[in-house]
Amino acid sequence: MRPITLQRLQVFCAVYENDSISAAARSLRLSQPTVSRHLRDFEAALGLSLFVLDKGRVMPTAEADAIYGESRFLFDGVTRLENRIEALRQGEGQTLSLMTVNMLTPHFVPRSVAHALEALPGLAMTLDVGTLAQQLAALRAGQVDLCIVAGRVQAEDVRLERLGQGRLRLLVPPGSPLAGPGPVPVEDLSGVSLLGSTLRGPVGKVLAQALAGHDLDFSAQVTVNSLSLVPPLCQALETASLADEFTIHFQNTSGFEVLDLAPEVIFDIYAMTLGPVQAGSAARIFLRELRRLLADWEAGERPAPGG
Repeated sequence: MRPITLQRLQVFCAVYENDSISAAARSLRLSQPTVSRHLRDFEAALGLSLFVLDKGRVMPTAEADAIYGESRFLFDGVTRLENRIEALRQGEGQTLSLMTVNMLTPHFVPRSVAHALEALPGLAMTLDVGTLAQQLAALRAGQVDLCIVAGRVQAEDVRLERLGQGRLRLLVPPGSPLAGPGPVPVEDLSGVSLLGSTLRGPVGKVLAQALAGHDLDFSAQVTVNSLSLVPPLCQALETASLADEFTIHFQNTSGFEVLDLAPEVIFDIYAMTLGPVQAGSAARIFLRELRRLLADWEAGERPAPGG
């Protein structure tokens, strides 16, 4: 066993600086017998006498003076290391750049960001919204560390981690021939005027994947690139639209029917990175909270719109 350990040095320095075993025990928040034992072990391991009793006081020997003089530099280094470790725990110097699909911006991503910053107050974050193509380009160029995508991803150079799932639902204005009790068979949408969803976005991509091989014709006079435009356009144009359940829940859809589809059109939500996400990292803390929020949603725990 090595004679010099950090704990023995801490006890030695505390006794040296306080001229008292009891005062050293209080400063170290240890019992007096524990401090005495560590000090005896240290002296035995070194083969030196470090302190003598003088009128009730613990007086350092010349050998103790020499050891203390050298140990001060060691403890300066230990203090710097402890401060650095604490800074890392707080996230100081850490950065996290992420890009997400639009559908998760009303609730899931902001709450996950708040959780990450609470866990790592020194963390610096940058956020953006983008389509899958935009996210892939930014990730490959090193402009973002983490992407949140929806639907199938076909790219061999990325890592995917499933976080949860969502569903497409039908937003139906009053008076629409689609109005009524759901669910609505997907085949009934053929030939009906709907808002169109671009294939660059997750809803259009998910719908195209779900209907691959089916001979269905959707008539779209207006195609939208942003999910946030779907509810107000449905209201203004009195047109039905397919949208993800998150957008429908958090946007103003009062007066509209929200119907399920038969069969359900379900899509997965993934974290997309170029390398593994390390345990304890800012990205892992963010993803853990996002996964929890999506699990709560799937279990039926729905925050109020705007929450």
